[in-house]
Amino acid sequence: MKIIEVDHSIANRFNGYIEINKNLKKYPELYNPILAHELAHSNEPFSIHDLKLDLVSDSEVSHIKLLKFMFKYPKSFLQLSPIIYNKKKGFSIDINLIIMYLVMFITFFVVIVLGVKYL
Repeated sequence: MKIIEVDHSIANRFNGYIEINKNLKKYPELYNPILAHELAHSNEPFSIHDLKLDLVSDSEVSHIKLLKFMFKYPKSFLQLSPIIYNKKKGFSIDINLIIMYLVMFITFFVVIVLGVKYL
């Protein structure tokens, strides 16, 4: 699998290659499990396997270390955007992230409606 280093996001798998933040090389405790996670994804634009991998995978990544990395390299926060523009590829959409955001939005909406109605 071809690995392309970029200066934004954390890591993303596309059809036939993985983009990974070049600054992660300085943090092997983050780089290795993140790369392993991306390698576990399929090349399909959407699959249930990929959604389950993103939702419930047992990550060896320390969330505290990852947050510190993201604050040190602010372009990595692009990972949280479901739509990314790349000069080579154009726009790419992360369907899994859109689904996760929809689930969170619906959950918050239901909790607020129930809280207002019954409190």
